[in-house]
Amino acid sequence: MELQDPDSWSSLLLVGQDERGRWLVQDTAGRVEGRFRSRETALGFAKSECDLFHGRIELVEAPLIARIGL
Repeated sequence: MELQDPDSWSSLLLVGQDERGRWLVQDTAGRVEGRFRSRETALGFAKSECDLFHGRIELVEAPLIARIGL
């Protein structure tokens, strides 16, 4: 498997939890956000979005802040 140059990635998808412990997936460009009940589901969604946005995934430890309403 050939690794892409990071400059060629069009989107970075962050996977982490909010302050309430819900799993979030957010892209840094503000085009994608989703809430999930489990880490596995969040990662599955992020992987499928990477195919669409030619992005990469980064797991974050700091709490993410949801941009969309409940």
